Amino acid sequence: MSYTVMPSRFAKEDRKNITVYLEQYSKTAPARFRNELKRYIGILSETPYIFSEYQANQNYRHVVIFGSYILFYTVNESVKAVCIYRILHGAQDIENIH
Repeated sequence: MSYTVMPSRFAKEDRKNITVYLEQYSKTAPARFRNELKRYIGILSETPYIFSEYQANQNYRHVVIFGSYILFYTVNESVKAVCIYRILHGAQDIENIH
């Protein structure tokens, strides 16, 4: 059974900001980032528990999707949905970003 994958408003903003940032440095990186994000969304829709819990906050699971960008998400089993909460760079102060 497939899960519905839904980005939060924060994740949508993160995706936009990452794309704009990558565009400053590379012509191909933004497309590669978007392709990897799509690939991981496909994985999450089929096997959302494949990636590990985030040790600092076990309400979230996480996976590195592109370079040092980490996708944080939750699984709602009752409605078979995955919510992508944030997409953050590993160099950010992740534990203090909400």
